[in-house]
Amino acid sequence: MPANETALYGHQGGAAAWCWWRVFSGLSQEASRGMSRLSPCLSPRSFLRGPWAAPWGPRRVSVAAGLRRGPASCSSASVAGMEELLSRSVPPLPPYETKEKAPPPAELRSAEFVGYYRGLEPGPPRAELLTRLARDFGVDHGRVAEFSTKVLQAREQQRELGALLQAEDRLRYYLNPQYRGLFQHLGRLEGGLRFLVELRGDLVEGLATKAVDGPHVKAIVKEVPPLETEDTDKITTAIFYSISLTQQGLQGVELGTYLIKRVVKELQKELPQIKAFSTLSPIPGFTKWLVGLLSSQTKELERSELFTESEWQEISEITGDSTTETLKKLLNNNEWVRSEKLVKVLHSPFMRLCAWYLYGEKHRGYALNPVANFHLQNGSVMWRINWMGDTSPRGIAASCGMMVNYRYFLEDTASNSAAYLGTKQIKASEQVLSLVYQFQQNSKL
Repeated sequence: MPANETALYGHQGGAAAWCWWRVFSGLSQEASRGMSRLSPCLSPRSFLRGPWAAPWGPRRVSVAAGLRRGPASCSSASVAGMEELLSRSVPPLPPYETKEKAPPPAELRSAEFVGYYRGLEPGPPRAELLTRLARDFGVDHGRVAEFSTKVLQAREQQRELGALLQAEDRLRYYLNPQYRGLFQHLGRLEGGLRFLVELRGDLVEGLATKAVDGPHVKAIVKEVPPLETEDTDKITTAIFYSISLTQQGLQGVELGTYLIKRVVKELQKELPQIKAFSTLSPIPGFTKWLVGLLSSQTKELERSELFTESEWQEISEITGDSTTETLKKLLNNNEWVRSEKLVKVLHSPFMRLCAWYLYGEKHRGYALNPVANFHLQNGSVMWRINWMGDTSPRGIAASCGMMVNYRYFLEDTASNSAAYLGTKQIKASEQVLSLVYQFQQNSKL
């Protein structure tokens, strides 16, 4: 199972292998942008339908209503208790350098916050807790000021774009409020999404009656959007976003096929009108492969044959370099995406190069890309390559921002899998095959 995919639903007994699912109303390129907005705690409306969505504890009681009958103020003991709870429950924002490696907080701490909040008397106690959460665990303004200054300095000193991009990325990171981490972990709890919606309802009512007020509290309301009603009759497509293992003991155990089939069965029971099942998958290794090709061709031929003459002329005019050195540098530091002209010029050649990487590059006769190989083994069809499907720094660095759909036609998965494993034949859509043909006509390895 590829390590690069992080995946979506399914709980395999006590074996702790999960695969969450997300349902969309159509298989379009909006899927990629939609998934990038999917916070683990805020958006998946479909998850509320099921036993895991049962609300914990008592029904929501209005903060505003509680104010009319609650005590006039919080005692010093309760305030101290709130401060102690928040310091335990709200995970600190890890340093920028270690943000990917920071361990998640213990699940019990998030659950403790839910229990504490629901145990408070409606009215001033709850309003006090939310006010303290917003005020004391928001944005680190010192860090924001520090990196705002560094961004301005990088611009004024006309430093390399790489330095400016890094300063901007750090500034963007420290603009995240600390309480966002708490909301993210609350959303992973059973019934956590419903609790967040209830909490938001309390805040909205409190703001309307001035029970709670201030810019910090209003910022929390924006963090937790309201739950939208979904017309299940219009849902036709299920998108599988990623797959991952949660226990070291499961490494090397092929659970992907099992998880996909189980999720499909669950979805067909709940939403029988769904007919299209597809992944939205990363393409790890594409950028590295592309830069390697540029390096080897330049060394041997003193030019690149990956682009047509007209394409290379436009690229050279934008980069100011008739060699591939500047382009390779821009690819390695992600700076190329800052130029709208360069993004536009590279769109067509990168799409056909990516199609060839997925379809034509092989390892022992099978797809070189591990994610492609995984889904093709499971009997999927290489369906569509999505330009700028993942514009995060990681997505740009790994695959120049592209993502790919592997579509599962349930009646054909067994024969597709047998053909791939037996004859190494890849099933692909017209879009992918057309891009492969364009590569064969316009590019040379």
